[in-house]
Amino acid sequence: MRTLAVYQLKGGVGKTTTAVNLAALAARDNIRTLIWDLDPQGGSSWIFHADNGKQQDEFWRGKVPVGSLIRHTRIPRLDILPADMSLRKFHQRVDSRKEARQFMNDTLAALSETYGLIILDCPPLMTPQMEGVLRACDRILLPVQPSLLSIRAYQQIKDDFDWAKSKQWLPFVTMIDRRKPDHVRWVQQDLKEYPEFLNTFVGYSASAERMLHQRNPIVEDQPAVPLARNYRALWQTVKPLLNLR
Repeated sequence: MRTLAVYQLKGGVGKTTTAVNLAALAARDNIRTLIWDLDPQGGSSWIFHADNGKQQDEFWRGKVPVGSLIRHTRIPRLDILPADMSLRKFHQRVDSRKEARQFMNDTLAALSETYGLIILDCPPLMTPQMEGVLRACDRILLPVQPSLLSIRAYQQIKDDFDWAKSKQWLPFVTMIDRRKPDHVRWVQQDLKEYPEFLNTFVGYSASAERMLHQRNPIVEDQPAVPLARNYRALWQTVKPLLNLR
C-alpha cells in the first residue's frame, strides 16, 4: 500500500480537485483506493456526497476505530474517509509532530490490509502536527499555481520541509492560464529554477466549477474536456512514481 498526500500551504490552487480526480483514476485502474479528507472544509467529502454522521475528531481522540468512519462512493473500488468541522481541533488532539507521525503510521499500516492506495486531501496548514502526517506519507504532491503568492507558499514549504527526500517531493504546475502573460512567462522562463517539478501541467478551466455543481470528479462526469485529459496525464506521471504493487 502507498500513500499520496496532496498538500499546499496556499488555498485555492486546485488541491481538492486534484485529489478527487486522481483517486477516481486510481480506482478505475483497479486499485482499491481510499481518499482521506483531512480538510475541515470537507471539499472532497462534499463532492462524493459523503456524510459519516460522526466526527473525525472522535478518531483522533481514540474514541472510534478508523474503519467506522469510512464510506463507499459511487465509484467502484473508491472509498472515502469524510471530513467535518471537528478537524479544526486537530492540532489540539495531537500533541506533537512525533505523535502525529506515529499515529498515522499505525493507522496506515492497518488500512494497508484493505487498500492499495490512500490519498490524503490535506488542509493548508503548516503545523508540527501536519508535518507529522506528511512525514508518514510515501509521496507529497504539491499543486503550484504560477502566481506570486502560490510560488511564495511553495518556497516556504520547500525551505521548512527540508527533511523530505527528492523522491517524496512531487510539485507540479496547476491552474495555468495561458491568457495571462505572467503565467506563460513564469512557466517558460522561471520554472527552470525548479528542476524538481513534474513535466505535467494542469490548465485553468471553468470545467472545475462545473465539477462542483455536478459533485462528481471531472474525469468521471466530463472525460473529454481538456481538464480531464490534464488529470489523466498527471495520473500517468504520478502512478509509476508511487511504486504500486
